Amino acid sequence: MGKIVSGTPFVIRPRVGLLERYPWVRHASADLSLKYAFHDVVTDEALENMGALLWNALVADEPELAGDFAQARQAAGLAILCVVIESDDPAIQQLPWEVLYHPDYAFLGKSPAFTLLRQLPTRPTTLPAPEAGPLRVLLFTSLPDDLDAEHSRLSVEEQQALVLEALASLVNEGVVQLEMPDDGRFATLKQLLGDFQPHLLFLFGHGKFYDAPHMEEPPYAIFQFEADDGRSDLVRDEEIAQAFFGSSVQGIVLSACESGQGSSLALTQGLMWRLSQMGVPHVIGMRESVLERAGILFNQALCRALAQKERIDVALQQARQAITTPLRESIWLKNDAAGVSEMSLGQWCLPALVSQNAAQPLITWTFTPRPQAQTWTNQTLEQISLPPRFVGRRSELRDLKSRWRRGGLRQLLITGPGGQGKTALAGKLAQDLQRRGYTVFAWSAGAEGDWDAFMLEMELTLSPTQAERYTRGVGRLTQEADRIKLLLRLLLAEQERGVVLFFDNLEAVQDAQTLALTDERLRAWLAAAQSVAGPRLILLLTSRWRWPAWPEADHWPLRHAGYGDFLQMALLQNLPPAFLRERKRLREVHRVLHGNGRGLHFFAAAMRNMDAAEEEAFLRTLDEANAELQTNMALARIVAHLNSAERDLLARLRAYQTPVPAEGVVKIGLDLPAPEQLLQRLLAISLVERQYHARWQVHEYQLPHPVVTWLEQQGVPPVARAWRLAAAAYLDYVYRRERPEISQALLVHQAWQAAGEQRRADRLALDRIVGALNRAGLYQTLLKDWLPLIREADDPRIKAEALGQTGKQYFHLGDYDTALAYLQQSRHIRQEIGDKAGEGTTLNNISQIFKARGDYDTALAYLQQSLQICQEIGDKAGEGTTLNNMATTAHARGDYDTALAYLQQSLQIWQEIGDKAGLCATLFNMGHIHRQNGSIQEAVGAWVMVYLMAKKIGLAQALQALAQLAPRLGLPGGLEGWEALARQFGNGE
Repeated sequence: MGKIVSGTPFVIRPRVGLLERYPWVRHASADLSLKYAFHDVVTDEALENMGALLWNALVADEPELAGDFAQARQAAGLAILCVVIESDDPAIQQLPWEVLYHPDYAFLGKSPAFTLLRQLPTRPTTLPAPEAGPLRVLLFTSLPDDLDAEHSRLSVEEQQALVLEALASLVNEGVVQLEMPDDGRFATLKQLLGDFQPHLLFLFGHGKFYDAPHMEEPPYAIFQFEADDGRSDLVRDEEIAQAFFGSSVQGIVLSACESGQGSSLALTQGLMWRLSQMGVPHVIGMRESVLERAGILFNQALCRALAQKERIDVALQQARQAITTPLRESIWLKNDAAGVSEMSLGQWCLPALVSQNAAQPLITWTFTPRPQAQTWTNQTLEQISLPPRFVGRRSELRDLKSRWRRGGLRQLLITGPGGQGKTALAGKLAQDLQRRGYTVFAWSAGAEGDWDAFMLEMELTLSPTQAERYTRGVGRLTQEADRIKLLLRLLLAEQERGVVLFFDNLEAVQDAQTLALTDERLRAWLAAAQSVAGPRLILLLTSRWRWPAWPEADHWPLRHAGYGDFLQMALLQNLPPAFLRERKRLREVHRVLHGNGRGLHFFAAAMRNMDAAEEEAFLRTLDEANAELQTNMALARIVAHLNSAERDLLARLRAYQTPVPAEGVVKIGLDLPAPEQLLQRLLAISLVERQYHARWQVHEYQLPHPVVTWLEQQGVPPVARAWRLAAAAYLDYVYRRERPEISQALLVHQAWQAAGEQRRADRLALDRIVGALNRAGLYQTLLKDWLPLIREADDPRIKAEALGQTGKQYFHLGDYDTALAYLQQSRHIRQEIGDKAGEGTTLNNISQIFKARGDYDTALAYLQQSLQICQEIGDKAGEGTTLNNMATTAHARGDYDTALAYLQQSLQIWQEIGDKAGLCATLFNMGHIHRQNGSIQEAVGAWVMVYLMAKKIGLAQALQALAQLAPRLGLPGGLEGWEALARQFGNGE
C-alpha cells in the first residue's frame, strides 16, 4: 500500500513572458547550469537562492498564488500534495523547477509533504493502459571499452548489485521480474523491448545534449551505447525514441548526464522530452551532468519505492532524498580525480519527472503473484570460491551471452594464468544462467573434487519417478560413461530450462608436459556430456591450460583486466584512500601485475606493512606481490616442460613491449620450426596472452609482465640485438603501412631505442612525434621527456634540429631569452655543416622572438636573411613560409600595404608549386589584414576560400582556426557558419 496523495494536484502555470519580466531568473539558471557542467561546488545555499528566485517571480507575476498554495496545502491534510509545473513554453521548462523554494516549506522537490513534477498542457490522444503485474523491470547498462578508465568508467556492477538487493525478495515472491543484461548494444535494447516488454526501464550510462550542433540542424541528445566491437556507439534521441513504438513501457528512468535537458526552441528536443511527447506516461531524466554515485543511489531508492507500489512522483521524491546523504570517501575517489569532491553534491535536484498523469500506476497491482520456482537446490556451486562481487569483463560477458542467446553456447573452456578471473567469469555465467532457470552443478579439481558428492547432488535432484528409473537402469550399465549419460538424460527430461555443468580448476588434473587430462572420471563426464549436448545442456570449464583435444572454437583465452576494471577491483580491496588517489602508482601496480586480480590481492596484503611515505617501500611491496603472483602462476613448473624451440620463442617475445599480431611473432621466430604452432602452444599454457583489437580486426599476442620479470630473474640472457631489430622493423612497417597514428609512432620509437638504434629513434621522434606533441600544446612534456636526449645525438643535423625544437618550445612558453639561446646554438651547427635549408628555418624561428618583443625591424632583418637563403638554394616552400612571416611582421607594425604585397608574392609561390596548405595559411593571413583595413567583405571572402580548401584536403589546423574565429565575426560556433557563407557565396560544392 503506497502513501496517500491528495486527489487534486496543485498546478502552477507560469505566465507567458515570465522570463522577459524577470530576466535575472534566466541568468541565475544559466549560472547554475554552468556550475554542474564544470563540476563546481553546488551548495544547498546556492540551490536555495535559485529556488527562491523562482518562487518570488511566480508570486510577483501572480500574487494570488501564495494564498492558493497555502489553501491547497491545508486542504490536503495529512495527504501528500502533488505540485505540478505545467507549461508548453520550452524556455520555461528549461528552468530548474526541482529547486523551487517555499519560504515556509523549503525545497518542495524533496519535502516529504509534497511531490514535484512537470507536465505538458496537451496530452497524447492515448496512453498505454497499465497491464496486470508482475512488474517487469529492465536495468539496461552501457559500458563501452573506450571510456576513460579513471573518469568515465561506470560502476555498472554496483548498480546491478544494489538494484538486485532492492528487488530480490519481490523477485522471489513473483511480484517483480528483473532483467539486467551485460550487453549494452542498442540492438539488444530493441530486442528486449520486444521480447521482455518491460513496464519500467532504467537506462544507465553516458549521455550528452547538444544545444547548437550545426546550422540548420536542431538540438539533439545522444546516449552512449556499446557497439559490436565494444567501442562507443553514439545513438541520437530520435532513433532511440523510435525503438519504443509498440512497447508496453510505462516509465523510463534516464540515468545519464543531461538526459533531462532540452532546448528553449521546442519541447521535442532532448531525450526526456522526446520520449514524453511521443506518449511514454512517465519519463525521468537528469537535467545536468550527474555524478555516478548519486545516480546509483537514486536508481536503487526509486526501484525500491516503485516495487512497494508507490506512485512514481512519490517514489521520485523518496529517491531525491536518498541522494542527499553523505557518501563514503572511497566511492568518490574517481570523481575526486576529475576535480569533483564529496562537498559538491547538489545532486538531489537533478532528476526531473515529466508525467502525463502521475496517479497512473506502472501496472495494475491486483494480480496473484507466482513465486519463482526453485529450480536449483544443490550446494555444489557454493563450494566454488567466487568473489563477493563480480567486476569487469564486460566485453567477454557481452560476447558470451550473445552466443548463448543465439543458441551457440554449448561448451566453453576459459583459460588463463592464476588470478586472472577464470573462475569468477565462469561463475558469473553460471549464476546468471541459474537465475534464468538452469540447474547448476559444479565440481572443482584437486583436494576439493569429490565425485561421490557431485553425483549425489545430481541424484537427489531427480524426482521420485526419475530416481526410480535411474536406480533400475544404473545397475544394468557397466560403463561409467553410460551411467553418466543416463543420469544426464533423466535430469534434462524434467528440468524446465536445462542443466549447467561447471568444472573448475582443471589444471590440477592435467599432465604438465602433454596437458592431457589425467582424471578418468572427468574424461568420462566430458565425453558423456558432449554426446548428449544440446541447447539445454551447457558445459563450463576453467583451467590454466588448454588440452590438445579441446576444440579452438570453444576455447576462450582470458586476457588481463583493463585499467578501468583494475581500478574497480582496487576499490574492493580496501586500500588506503590516500593510495587510491595516487593514480601514477596505481598504473604501475596494474602494469607490473598485468591487471591480475590475485596479484592485486597479494599487493593489498603486503601494503599493510608499508610506509606510504617511502618510495622504496612501495617498490618493495610491489616486488613482493609480483613474486607471489609468479609463484601462483606456477611459472617454474610450466617452463620446465617446454622444449628448446618453445623456450627460444618465449624468450624472444620480450623484444615486444606491446601486443602484436601473429605475423609479428613469426618475424622473430623465422629460424624456429613452425613458429605459429609454437605460439599456439605458449598460448595454450597461458604463458602468452591473446586479445582482439577491434579497430584493426586482428588478434594480438603479448607476453605478460610477470612472465617477463620471471625470465629475467632466472638469468635468461637478454634478447639478441638481431631479434630486437626485427621487432622494431616490424612495428615500423605496421606504423607506416597500416597504423599511421601517434600512439603507434611512440611504440616504434621505444622499439628502436630497445634495439640500440638511437639515431633512428631520434629521427622518428623529430619527424613524427615532436610536431604532434607541439600541436597538442605539450611543451613541458617535450622539454622534459623528449628533447634533452635528442640534443645529445652524435649526428649534428639531428642535434641542431633538436636544439631548434627546444627553442620553439621555450618560445611558446614565453621564455624568449632561453629560446633565443637554443636557436642560436642550432643556427651555429647548421652553418658549420652547411645545412642551408635548416639555417633558413632557424632564422625564421629567431625572427618570431623579436616580433613577439615588438622589435619588428630586427625580426624583418632575420627574415630577409632567411629569404635570401631560400632563393639561393631554390627552396620554394621555405620562400613562401618566409614571405608569410614577413607579412605578419609588417602587419604587426601597421604596414598593411607591405604586408599584402608580401602575401601576394607568397600566394603566387604556393599556386606555382601546388601547395594547398600553404595557400590556406596565406589566405588566412590576408583575411586578417583585410579585416584590419576595414574590408570585411574581402576578409570573409578569403576565409571562405580557406574553409572550402581546408575542408577538401582535410586540413584540421585551418578548420580549427576558422572555428575559433567564427564567434568574433558573429557567426554560429563551430564550422556551420562558414558552411552557410560558402553557400551564400555560391561555392557550396
